[in-house]
Amino acid sequence: MSVRFYWISFLIVMGLTLLISWVKQTRTRKEFFMILLKVTLGFFGTIIVLWGLSHLLVALGISKSGFIF
Repeated sequence: MSVRFYWISFLIVMGLTLLISWVKQTRTRKEFFMILLKVTLGFFGTIIVLWGLSHLLVALGISKSGFIF
């Protein structure tokens, strides 16, 4: 994977974390890092689900290899 993917992922996760922290008016580091953990797990969980779905579609013959990733 290219370095650009990691930078984009980092910016998305930090942007969402800061936005949610600002909306929820978090005060402590623990609250901030819990939000960071949840956003990170949600983001990469979504990526894993999309990856699995693309492989399922290839296995069923609905799409060609390289459909999403």
